[in-house]
Amino acid sequence: MDRLSELFGERVQFRSTCLDRIVLHGYLTGLQRPGQLVHFFHDVVGIDCIEPKVLQGRTAAYREWVDRYTQGQGIPVLAAPKGVRKEELVRPYYGKLGPHEGIACVLTSLENSRTFISYTPQRTPRSGDENYRRIETGRKRFLHLYWYVWDPTMGPLSLRVATYLPFTITCYLNGHHFVSERLRRAGVALYQQDNAILRVADPTALQAAADALTPAVLRARCDYWAAKLAPSFSPAEHAAMDLRYRYSLAQVELATDVIFEEPSPLRALFRRAVELGLLMGGADRTAHLFGRQITSRYRGKLQTVLDRRNEGHPVLRAYYRTSFVKQYEKAETLLRTETCINDPYHLDVGRRLENLPKLVSRMAETNQRFLDAQAELLACTVDQGELARLAQPVQVGKRRVPGVRLHDDRLIRLLDVLLHPGGFVADWTSRDVLARLLDRHRLTETSYRLSQLRYDLGKLRAHGLVERIGRTRRYRLTARGLKLGVLLVKLRTRLLGPLATLATASAPPPATSHDSAVEAAFHQVDLAITHLCTTLGLKAVA
Repeated sequence: MDRLSELFGERVQFRSTCLDRIVLHGYLTGLQRPGQLVHFFHDVVGIDCIEPKVLQGRTAAYREWVDRYTQGQGIPVLAAPKGVRKEELVRPYYGKLGPHEGIACVLTSLENSRTFISYTPQRTPRSGDENYRRIETGRKRFLHLYWYVWDPTMGPLSLRVATYLPFTITCYLNGHHFVSERLRRAGVALYQQDNAILRVADPTALQAAADALTPAVLRARCDYWAAKLAPSFSPAEHAAMDLRYRYSLAQVELATDVIFEEPSPLRALFRRAVELGLLMGGADRTAHLFGRQITSRYRGKLQTVLDRRNEGHPVLRAYYRTSFVKQYEKAETLLRTETCINDPYHLDVGRRLENLPKLVSRMAETNQRFLDAQAELLACTVDQGELARLAQPVQVGKRRVPGVRLHDDRLIRLLDVLLHPGGFVADWTSRDVLARLLDRHRLTETSYRLSQLRYDLGKLRAHGLVERIGRTRRYRLTARGLKLGVLLVKLRTRLLGPLATLATASAPPPATSHDSAVEAAFHQVDLAITHLCTTLGLKAVA
């Protein structure tokens, strides 16, 4: 069990680690360099002069095919508007497809991208060849097509196709959609919101489905849609040159999701994580998260920031160069820790698709380090609702018992006597406690009567801090009473007292021999509260 799940116990339903957003660049291996383009047109196609109109002819042929295909299939073709997320725009078109393979729509966009440039040189070549043209690579602004499709294996995905040579493509996929489709085919019930799986009948099957997303699966699905939608070449051209698409990793996101039973512990955790977020920053901590060493040659971001803090949904983000690890809450019960790699070389991994398992392994280590580091900070600082529940009234039969509050002097005084090492025994009667309490606090029987003590003991019993032994009139502290009792007494006497009175500190209490385990534990809590007061700049009182 990981440290965070151990910290929250049964409040965590399950956790899973799955690839989220995946962006793959596809390129034709035989048409990447100017020399390959010259060989293609001269030796394979049989064109001696590679003029600009020759290059544009391939673009025109593809765009004519796109017009015929989309009109024949009734596929909407839209211009991508500025300032609007493409996913939001195309979502209604997916609804028309249903759970069937097909093309939802096509978006057109003018974008800068790499292409080939043909021009006549200023100087005549020595060979005197009039058909000679300079072929170079450059970046130009031209039309790109975004094909939004529904794939039976990957669910919704999109394919961006450049309409000019070398016809590069970019595939946008999501691992969570792959997992949900795989689980539905296997008959595993689940509930999903967007790219988050919030409930599942079999968490083991969920993780197994996430692990099944391999480079071979991604390559097969990208090849399938590239063969249908990207510019095509004749069988003779394929036979003469390697015109298959190869894929490289452009962006990969790996998400570790922790699903909670209810929103309250998640809100407490993330609120505290945001408060302590700056403690996760710095070169040493960021280098530890990514498992990399910071040297004098390092270039890029190295910081921890809190994004979207004014929008009600803050995102804690730690940068390493252009990559980052982030954490945020989603759908009220999901805590997502996500590593986003924009360049695999940041983790010393190559860009080829075959290196995806190695990259995923290192990203998973980054997610786990982030969660472990937070668990260490949060282990003693997350309020899981115990004090809030203790302050609420409870119903015992037809009787309503008030809550236990820090400003209740009588209860705090009673707990102090029950926990005091000098008078601690396994069990006691109400008269035994009354005698010790009057003696310790120098009270008279008129200032604190036996009836008042029994009322206070009844309140502690109702909240589970004290229990009765069988049918006798003897009582004892429960395990919960021991823990919360020490906390309440020390919070009142050592922390809230200094905050309220701003009293000056006296000499620290002398060390004891720790004759009993209770006394030793009590002294450890006392020292811890003293250290906390000192760290907060407060004056602790004895």
